[in-house]
Amino acid sequence: MLFFISLIMVVISSYMISCAMSPKTETNRCYGPAPLLYVLLTMFSQVVLTMEILSLFKAINEVNVLIFNVLFLIAGTVLWNKKSRPLYIPQIKTKFAQIWTALKKDKILMIMGFGFAFLMLTVVLLDLFMPVTGGDALTYHLNRASYWLHQGSLNHFAISDDRNLVMPINSEILYLWNLLFFKNDIGLYFISFIGYLTSIFCIYNILEYFHFSRRRILWSIFILSSFASVIVELSSIETDVLIAGLVLSSITLFLHSIKEKNTVMIFYSSLAYALAMGTKSPAVIAFPAAFLLISYFAYRADKKEFYKPLMAYVLFLIINFAIFSSYNYVLNYIDYGNALGSESARAVHGFRGGIKAFVGNFIRYIFMLFDFSGFRYSEYVGEYILKAREAVLSFLHIPMDLGVEMSDNNEINNTLINVKTGAGILGFLVFLPSLVISLILGVVKNHSKKMRLMFAFGAMFIINLVCMSFSIAYMVYSVRFLTFLIVISAPILAISYIKKTNIVKLLILFFVMSYFMIISVNLSGRNFYDVFLTILKTPTLSHAREHIRCALYVGFDGKNAYCYMRDYIQRLPKGTKIALIPDATDNTYILDMLNSHGYKIDTLLPENVPNYKYDDYDYVMTTKQLIISTVLLKETKDIKTEYKLSKDGNAYYPQYRPFSCVYEKHRGGFYTSDNPSKGDVVMDSRCYIDHNFFEPKGFSIAQIYEFQSENIRYQAYVTIYKNNKLKN
Repeated sequence: MLFFISLIMVVISSYMISCAMSPKTETNRCYGPAPLLYVLLTMFSQVVLTMEILSLFKAINEVNVLIFNVLFLIAGTVLWNKKSRPLYIPQIKTKFAQIWTALKKDKILMIMGFGFAFLMLTVVLLDLFMPVTGGDALTYHLNRASYWLHQGSLNHFAISDDRNLVMPINSEILYLWNLLFFKNDIGLYFISFIGYLTSIFCIYNILEYFHFSRRRILWSIFILSSFASVIVELSSIETDVLIAGLVLSSITLFLHSIKEKNTVMIFYSSLAYALAMGTKSPAVIAFPAAFLLISYFAYRADKKEFYKPLMAYVLFLIINFAIFSSYNYVLNYIDYGNALGSESARAVHGFRGGIKAFVGNFIRYIFMLFDFSGFRYSEYVGEYILKAREAVLSFLHIPMDLGVEMSDNNEINNTLINVKTGAGILGFLVFLPSLVISLILGVVKNHSKKMRLMFAFGAMFIINLVCMSFSIAYMVYSVRFLTFLIVISAPILAISYIKKTNIVKLLILFFVMSYFMIISVNLSGRNFYDVFLTILKTPTLSHAREHIRCALYVGFDGKNAYCYMRDYIQRLPKGTKIALIPDATDNTYILDMLNSHGYKIDTLLPENVPNYKYDDYDYVMTTKQLIISTVLLKETKDIKTEYKLSKDGNAYYPQYRPFSCVYEKHRGGFYTSDNPSKGDVVMDSRCYIDHNFFEPKGFSIAQIYEFQSENIRYQAYVTIYKNNKLKN
C-alpha cells in the first residue's frame, strides 16, 4: 500500500511539473509528445534525486522517501497553480482511430497488429507474475538494490562481484524504490516494459514528424517489436530497451525543440540522455553518434545558427549528468581513483589489441546480426556464416581471438537465453537490408528529406558500431548492446515497408507472427506451459513464484543451492546473526533479502577472511570450496604473494594452510609478485577455506550441501558453520 501511495504522489507531482513546463495551446492545454515524455523523465529523475540526497545521510527508508514525495508534490502543486493549472489530456481515442484506419488499408499489417496485441498481453501477464530469475539480476542488477536497502545508502559495500560496485546505478535505484516498500521484486519487469513503450512512442513521433505514412510507422514498430532480443528484454530487468527509450526521448524532444524554439525541451532532451548515461555505459558509447544526429537536425533547421541549441544542450547535459547520473562515477573515483571503476574491471571490459582488434570487433558485430534465435535454421547455414566471418578476418590478417574477452565459441546463436539472444531472423532479413538501403539511397537520393532522415539514422548505427568496436573488448554478451543500437536506429525500418502483398512480405509476416505468437510464450526459463503447470502444482501464486525462482535455469524442477541456504536460515530464530562468504557468481540477492525479514546477514570479502572477528556471529556460511572474488583489496602492484608456481603454471603453497588465496591474472595464468610480467593485472582472487580454519574460532560444521552439475554455474559446496556457544 505504501508503495502505491508513493507512486501516486510521484505521478501527480511529475504530471503537474510537466504540464507547467510543456508547450501549450491558447486554451492552456498541453500538446505534442513533450508532456508524456516530461512526465516519465520527471518521475525517473525525481526518484533518482530522492535516493541520492537521502544516501548522503545514509537515510534511505520508507518514511524519508515519503517525506520527499510530499515535498515534490507541494512544489509541483505550487508551480502548476502558478502556470494557471494547465492540463495534458492524451488524444488516445483519436490516435487509435488513426491507427485502426491505417491497419484496415493493409491486411498484412492488420494480422501483425493482432500478433502485436497478443505479445503485449503475454508480456503483461509474465511481468505481473514472474519473479526475477536471471543470473545477472540475482548477482548484480537486483542484488545491489538489496544491499543499498539494508545499509540505507547507495555507497559501495562488501560483495564478491565487482559489477555490484562499479557499474552505473540509475535503473537499480528504481528497483530500490520497489524493494523499499514491497520487500520483494514483484512488478520490476515493468520498468523495461515502460522503456520499450517509450521507445516505440518516440519512433512513432519521429517518423510522424517527418511525414511518413502511418502504415510505414506501424510496420516499423511491429518489425522492431518482433525482434527476438526485444521480446526477451520485455520480461527481464536488462536495461537495453530502457536506455533506448531514454536516448530516443532525447532525440524526439530535441527535434521538437528546434521546431518550437523551446529551451525547456532542450533541457528535458539533455535530461533524458543524462539519465541514460547513469543507467548503462552503452549510452555513453553512443553519445558521439547521437550528438552528430541532433547536430544534423539543428543544422537543417537553423543553418548558421545551429550551434545555439547545441550549446544549450551540452550545458544542460553537463548539469543534468552531474545531478542525476554522476553519483556512482564519483564513488568509483573515490574508491578506485578512476571514474570507470577498479583496475580489474577496466582490464576486463576495456578495449585492447590496436587497429586490427578494432576492425575485427566491427566485423564481429556485423556478423552478430546473423542470429537465429528460436529457429534451428542455423544448423544448416550457420557453418557457412562462420566460415564467411573467418574468411574476412583471415583476408585482413586479423587473429580470431584478437581483442576478444568472451568468445561465441564459434557458434551462431539459435537459443532464447537472455544474455545470448540477438535480433533473430528478422535482424538480417529486414534490419540489415534496411541499413544498407538507407545508406545507399541517402547518397543517391539526397534531395529527398525522408531519404536523408533514413541515411542519418543508418549512419548513426554504423558510427555507434565503430565507437563500440574501440571502446570495449568484444564479448558474446555484447549482443545486448547491439539490441540497444538497433532500437535507437529503428526508424530506418520504415524503408522496408512493401505496399503490395508479395512473397517477401508474406515471408516477413511468417517470421513476425512466429515471434509474436510462438517464441513469446516459449522463452528460456519462462515458458508459459511450464509456468502454468507450476501454478497448478502449488497452493498459492506466492509459492509458485518462489518455486520458479528457486528452480534451475532451464525448466522448473529442482532447487538451487541458495534456496537451500535460505530455507535453512528461515528455520533459525529471527535475529540470528550470520556471516556470509559468497562467490562472485552467487545469487546473493536471495539471501541478503532475509535482512528485510528479521535476520542479520553480513557479507564478508573472501580475501579478508582472516581479519574479521567472528565472536558475535551465530553462523558462518561459505558457498564454494574455492571462492572467487573480483573485488580486490589492493591493486596489482601492491599485492604480495607467498605461493609458488609449478612448471605447469599451477599455484601452490609449500606448506599446508587452512586459509589460502591465489590471484588470477587477466587473460589467464596466476600472478606472482616474485616474477611479475609487464602489464600484469590481477582479475580475481581465489580463496580456499578449509574446515580447520573455523574450528579454532569456536565453530563446528552444522550442515554441508554439495551440488553437482555439468554446468559449473550450478555447482556448489555449501558449508554452514555453527558457533559452539549456541545451545543445541
